[in-house]
Amino acid sequence: METLEDLVLVGLSQRTAPVAVRERYAVTPEDACDVVRQLVASDAIDEAAVISTCNRTEVVASGPDGSAAIALIRSTVLRNIDEAHVYMFTGIRAVMHLFRVAAGLDSLVLGESEILGQIKRGYEISKEANCLSTLLEPLLTQSLIVGKRARSETSIGLGSLSVARVGLEVAARALGRYTGRSATIVGAGETGLLAAKHLLDAGVSRLTILNRTLDRAESAAVGLGPNVEAAGLDALTERLSRADIGVVCVDGTSALITPKSLDQRYLSRRDQPLILLDLSVPRAVDPAVADLDGVIVYDLDALLPIIEENKQGRAAAAEEVASILVTEVHKYLSLRTYARFTPAIHGLKESFREERERIIDRVTSGQATPRELELAHAMEKHFLGLALGQLKESARHTRSEAALDRAYRRFVDDLGEA
Repeated sequence: METLEDLVLVGLSQRTAPVAVRERYAVTPEDACDVVRQLVASDAIDEAAVISTCNRTEVVASGPDGSAAIALIRSTVLRNIDEAHVYMFTGIRAVMHLFRVAAGLDSLVLGESEILGQIKRGYEISKEANCLSTLLEPLLTQSLIVGKRARSETSIGLGSLSVARVGLEVAARALGRYTGRSATIVGAGETGLLAAKHLLDAGVSRLTILNRTLDRAESAAVGLGPNVEAAGLDALTERLSRADIGVVCVDGTSALITPKSLDQRYLSRRDQPLILLDLSVPRAVDPAVADLDGVIVYDLDALLPIIEENKQGRAAAAEEVASILVTEVHKYLSLRTYARFTPAIHGLKESFREERERIIDRVTSGQATPRELELAHAMEKHFLGLALGQLKESARHTRSEAALDRAYRRFVDDLGEA
């Protein structure tokens, strides 16, 4: 059975790498299945899952040689990346990091809940690819429990800002009030729809949703109001060039919006610049667009000042989450220890059964009444329960919560965070 020492986690996030680096190592859901299968096909890794969002790419894996597993991940998923941008955790520290991620403590926006869906998606992809087993499957399942507890039992997610909301706050500092403005959303996914709702709530008078497939854009626009239109990407130049703000949130491997995508003659005659908010990773707005006259571009890195303000305001909630996290790490370790007793438990149950039969035969000379058999079964169940209870208690005390709390504090200190 795999042990906790077999666990490794390697990745990068907004905490260690700018968006220009993160976009090079983003893994799409379509590619994640092939990635985990290739990793597990090696001798170095037995299980693997990928967690990839607009702000992080992480591989959590287990294998007989942690160093070999890390080296394989570094040479494939994170090939040629600068050492300064990567973090690597093993054993209990990998568990702590994953639980922090699930709880929203390591997110760009502290407490945001989208990460739970992204962890679940990574779990489901690896499960379908048969790349999970006795170590990673319960670990990922427990991480989702941690995330749900953090948001239901503390205020970490109460009124939590989304990336879209923070981005629009940043853009408003250049644009001013949204009332009466026109906006174009490029991308009809969850983030695009969320941005559209925020803009409408802020008072934009005209909003267009663009998407590669018109049906998806029309579906997203349904119910948003009479001032919302839908169009395909063939309308990109016209709708974006004439908007006051454009929000871009699409999946892809190359820039969707280049200088040629905009009507530069029209932009040069505008009284105010076009604000482009790029929430995509990889970035969908070519960096050269920022050099155009009449255009201001914000990417995810521009959100960091507001993110830091939000984090400082949630320090008390983060401390409450830390307590839950330590409890859940202790629970996970206890379950792991108890699981290692499984062969012994099966043997113990079989021994109790054999001894019960032997005693019944000896006492009744093979002529036991139904009542005597019932009594023998009850006694077996009682004494077996006592024995298993002692095993569970032993597992629970393998490492105290106080010791885990100290270990967690050291871990957070090493991260340089509160």
